[in-house]
Order: sequence, then structure tokens, then C-alpha cells
Amino acid sequence: MTPLHVPYIFNIFVLIPIGLLTLLGGEKGGQLACQGKFPESEGFRTILGSLWTAILIGSVLGLFFPITMSALLLIQVIYKTLWLMVYAMPRILKQRSNEIPWGIALTFLLIVVSYPWVIPWGQLFETG
Repeated sequence: MTPLHVPYIFNIFVLIPIGLLTLLGGEKGGQLACQGKFPESEGFRTILGSLWTAILIGSVLGLFFPITMSALLLIQVIYKTLWLMVYAMPRILKQRSNEIPWGIALTFLLIVVSYPWVIPWGQLFETG
């Protein structure tokens, strides 16, 4: 196992319950996964569950093809950074932090700070 395998293992550990619960658990599953902080919407719940389940599947592939699947880690860093900046940070600044699902926010923050250290940047952007 290399350091690059760690994010894939972490993704699998987190997303087996969260991704599948959001995708397949119906309204109750979505509310549990999002800590009851977002209004129920079947459309948004299933699109988010689909995204998280796709990352789960890609992470399983990443155990076998870590370099090839490392773009998945970059996508996670980008979308989680955007969510933290556009959703969480304004609520913190407006002292409305009670609206933030802190389990999600802290997991996203952990990923945003740690994954860039193991992404093989040179190999990811290698041309030819």
C-alpha cells in the first residue's frame, strides 16, 4: 500500500454508508446522510447520492489503478472546496453555522487539506 491508496480507502469507508444511504435510502436516508440540514428533494438527493456512489466505485477502482484514478481525487478537492467556499463559509461569516451539516463540512475540509499532498501531480498532468 502506498500513500496514494489512503484517500481511496477513506472514500470507500465513508461512502459505503453515506453514498448508498443517500442514493437508495429514500427520504429518510437522505436526511440521515445530510444530518437533517437540507430540505428533502428527491431530485437533489438522488443526484448527490449518484455522485457519491460514483466516487465510491471510482475509489474501488483506485485501489487497483491508483495513478489512473487520481483525477477523481482532484475532482473531489475541487467540488468540496467550492462547497465550503460557497455554502459553508458565508454561513459561518453570517453567524448561521447551525445551518451547516458539520459532519459533511469537516469531512470535506479534511479531504481538501490532505488529498493534494498525495495526488501524483506530475503523473496526472503528464502529456504523452
